[in-house]
Amino acid sequence: MDTGGLSQDQPGCSGLVATIVAALQHPDRKGVLLAGDAGLGKTALARGVLRQLGPTVKPFWIFPAAAMAQLPFSALAPYLDSFPLPEPASWLAVLRRLEEVLRRQLDAGEPKAFVIVEDAWHLDTDSSKVLAHLAATGLVKLVVLSRKKPEPPAAFVSLWDEGLLQRFDLSPLTDAEAAELCGQVLGGEMVAGDSTALNRIAGGNPHFLLSLIRQGQRSGELVLRNHVWMLRNFHLRVDQQLRDLVREQLAARPAAERTILEAVALAEPLPLAWLQRLARESDVDTLEEDRLITIARGPHRLVRPASPLLGAVLRDLVPPARSMMIRSRVLAAADGVVPEETQTRLVCWSLECGAAVSDEQLLAAAASANRHFEPQVALQAAEAMTGELFRAAAKVQLAEAHYHLGDLPRAASLLRDCIESAADPATAEAASRLAARVHLGMGGHVLGLRDIAASWRASERRLCTGSGGSAATGPDGSRLLMLHALHLEGRYADIETELAAGVADTGADPVTRARILYLWAELLAATGRPDSAARASGEILQLLGGSSTAEFRAYELARFKYSLALVRLGRWNLVARPLEEAPWHGFRSGLHFGGGQPLVAGLAALRQGDMVTALSRLSVAVEALLESDFDQLLPYALGLAAYAASLLGRSDMVDRYGEAYNRVPYQGSLHFQLLGEAHLAAANAVVQGAAAGICALAGLADRAQRAGLLAAERDVRELALRLGDNGQLPRLVELTDRGEGPEAECLNAYARGLLERDAEQLLAAGERAQERRYFLLAAECLGKAVSFLNGSRDPRRGRAVAQLLHLRRNELAGISALPLFGPDDTTSLTAREREIVTMVTNGNTNREIAELSSLSVRTVEGHLYRIFSKLGINRREDLKTVGLTTVRSGTLSPR
Repeated sequence: MDTGGLSQDQPGCSGLVATIVAALQHPDRKGVLLAGDAGLGKTALARGVLRQLGPTVKPFWIFPAAAMAQLPFSALAPYLDSFPLPEPASWLAVLRRLEEVLRRQLDAGEPKAFVIVEDAWHLDTDSSKVLAHLAATGLVKLVVLSRKKPEPPAAFVSLWDEGLLQRFDLSPLTDAEAAELCGQVLGGEMVAGDSTALNRIAGGNPHFLLSLIRQGQRSGELVLRNHVWMLRNFHLRVDQQLRDLVREQLAARPAAERTILEAVALAEPLPLAWLQRLARESDVDTLEEDRLITIARGPHRLVRPASPLLGAVLRDLVPPARSMMIRSRVLAAADGVVPEETQTRLVCWSLECGAAVSDEQLLAAAASANRHFEPQVALQAAEAMTGELFRAAAKVQLAEAHYHLGDLPRAASLLRDCIESAADPATAEAASRLAARVHLGMGGHVLGLRDIAASWRASERRLCTGSGGSAATGPDGSRLLMLHALHLEGRYADIETELAAGVADTGADPVTRARILYLWAELLAATGRPDSAARASGEILQLLGGSSTAEFRAYELARFKYSLALVRLGRWNLVARPLEEAPWHGFRSGLHFGGGQPLVAGLAALRQGDMVTALSRLSVAVEALLESDFDQLLPYALGLAAYAASLLGRSDMVDRYGEAYNRVPYQGSLHFQLLGEAHLAAANAVVQGAAAGICALAGLADRAQRAGLLAAERDVRELALRLGDNGQLPRLVELTDRGEGPEAECLNAYARGLLERDAEQLLAAGERAQERRYFLLAAECLGKAVSFLNGSRDPRRGRAVAQLLHLRRNELAGISALPLFGPDDTTSLTAREREIVTMVTNGNTNREIAELSSLSVRTVEGHLYRIFSKLGINRREDLKTVGLTTVRSGTLSPR
């Protein structure tokens, strides 16, 4: 029985359930056939259909057994116990007995009989004929659950051919459906990259996915932290349950097909040309059609098991002697260039079989494994190297494996003197780049990168002496590392000319050009040119996207920065696409880069004013980045999360994220460092009072201005303005005058309207911001317009706009700690009125307020009427949603 372990409707199947129900209720349909591989949730889907139909049907379950498949009517025996049959039982006698059983249990007016046949491929022929006849006569409706191969009994296939059974083919879970399933099973959200990784490991099979979840919980690798589930140091293990699941799935396959599967798993990936020398083409085609193997496009047509889990279990099931025999056959079939990934697996396979492997092959395998985020494989290969010539290279690969495993001190220890002792330029480069990442990850100052670059440069000169090679026209590796250090320091004025020249030079190899473009895109984004930054990041994706050996790290970071640029440009419908539609670089890449997608989604929601979504996404991003943070974005994410929490009145989360921010050993680039610190300062100001926050933000804005970081400066000054610092307006107008994108345009109109105290200009700016989906900015425009109109000769217009503001404010879900009118707008409240507002927001009734204030209830009502008029609201509940921080913190003028 294929329950898939689900106790409720399978994710993504609500629409399919409704379609199946409609088919079963159709007068011309006698039932449905649900076909799919083992573990795809056929039984769960059938139970969902029964729940949907409710008391209108009575289910009768049939559970055929493989051992009884040749015994006539064996599957129907449970329903015939009390009805003795003649020996030998005739088909007609069984039919009559079963009709009698059904009629006894279904008196007149009772529900319709639904017969659900589990594992229909095990059903004996005679039972299938009886059930098909009952369905054809209309006495029952059939729900047949079967795999695609072997096919269900011929009697059911005939009903399908005649249009009496409607067939539904089940597909593997999508990543979104897998995330939903993980959430259902775990009772909370899981980091999207982690749920996607598990789904890819399971091949979209719900049964396998549930087994992986349970395995992760047992091993302690699937953990819950701050209401978010995530994987920590995950390693795919093969336990007995997974072995049994795969054995069951493959039990009916012919021996020749099982041999192919074993060879593909042991050599994964195996070039198709090699496989065609080992097996019949028809068997290979059958396995591909049955989705047990995949054949990739490309020059080598690499063949893999349908999922990493299937491959791991198959490798575990093959006895050592058989593995050695298959290895000999694969090596005999090998021809031509060996693909990198195949070479890596062949090396590991050889080590497992006790065969000799050269240091050159071991080094190549270790480097490939590290590029594909497989540190355990890299350790296995690098530790097997023995030659002194490759000593430094082996240490670099060992260090990178420990870096991926999170052991930075061990990585740093292994890297000591590796740059200076490198025997070749490739080793010097690998050691230098890794040393830079380890140094920054351990909290080292950015100036340390200059020392690493200098050591690399010296090593380049030592290794290239006498080579006679021509000088490169663009920056070499050590110079690029120096430029990266200057980028982290925010010294873009010092590097823009050199980077521009590097971008103009199209002669570099794709990886080098991608590195130059990455720094160029960072410069453009930080200096307020998001449109140009998006184009530069897009070129990186084109350069690296089609290469299986490209630097995944550079590609993944470029995807993230491209999405950030789209957020800056307000292209909301495109923001998620680069992160969702990218090619998949093995399941481990999702584990290492899982923080990017929720961070982008959270930032987009924050810029639009949807703080509930922003906090939800940013909370997930923080937890993911705590596990893996290649670009040192955690401080930025913590600042954003704290700010979103502050606007929702979650002072507890503001404190938690603030404490976490102070514990992070690194700060990242100056651009993101300033933004993270600014959002944290603004968050503390929202919950603690504006004065200190305004002062801190002014200092950060001036620092950004001195460094030429126009994008960060603009954001920081906007945060200060939101706290009531109108002194930011002239510079904010200047910054947004030349800014790219609709957000700069809307912010410019808002700042000009404030500077000129022009209500009409603010109203127009608000409408423009609303159209561009900057809902928070739109509400702020209306709030300031109300303030100016209430002080003008047209207070009636002000009240009308206040009503519109009230509607817009209600659309800003959850924001409870932001004075949308600004400090100047509520200064007309007296001290007594401020006290009454505080008591109302604390939940006191008018009578309780009167008693606490020694006033009459009528006087309290009069105060509330005047408060409503001043604030442009008309309901008591509106005081709670306005969330006047300035009232609570006592920043309003005295009576």
